[in-house]
Amino acid sequence: MLNDLKDTNQYRMRCMGCSRPQPLCVCSHIKETSLRTKVVILIHPMEAKKEKLGTGRITHTALPNSELIMGIDFSSDNRVNKLLASEEYYPMVLYPGEEALNISNPTESDVELLKKKKPLIFVIDGTWPCAKKMMKLSTNINGLPRISFSSDKESAFLIKHQPHKQALSTVESVHVLIKELGKFGVEKLDGSEDSMIVAFKAMVQKQIDIATDPNVPSYRGRKMDKKRVSLVREKKNRSFILK
Repeated sequence: MLNDLKDTNQYRMRCMGCSRPQPLCVCSHIKETSLRTKVVILIHPMEAKKEKLGTGRITHTALPNSELIMGIDFSSDNRVNKLLASEEYYPMVLYPGEEALNISNPTESDVELLKKKKPLIFVIDGTWPCAKKMMKLSTNINGLPRISFSSDKESAFLIKHQPHKQALSTVESVHVLIKELGKFGVEKLDGSEDSMIVAFKAMVQKQIDIATDPNVPSYRGRKMDKKRVSLVREKKNRSFILK
């Protein structure tokens, strides 16, 4: 696989699904998952440019009913406001907060609420500072009921610095959310939803292989510095298992 990366022509060819160079494409791992819940990924422009790391696209590819909308302030976004105005959905935003509905420990009324109307879950895709700014500016999203979950799962995003071990990437967060919705009968799952995590881990592994191979140029034409390569190697040897 790594030898293919040295072929400039192959490296320039991008997958139409995940937007990654063909040798780095992970779409073959993904099985589409049909949900009654509609997931709308609000992706920050800076995150949208990170084709090699962004996990919002993996999530979007795995969920055919999902949408991916780029921006920072969605207050006047026509598509977002059209979805919010629809009587078909019960809109919420996946974001922590004291008043957030914890789907890991819901009440009977919470579950009935989510079964009555199709959940419309907005997911903020960006760094934590960017996500906070997006929430602050997007008054139509900030005013929505919030949904969250409890998890002691550690992120498998070994190639990206996270603010803490339990800070999950977009695809990991959506996967946990879907699993929790399935536990309480809001969704009927068949296991296909796990393929997004398989694809995510495959993407991480490909990036680790590139970062730790001194003969392969990095994604943007620059090699990682020695300190970063050493850190990635340490993480790889310590805990990364592709399942």
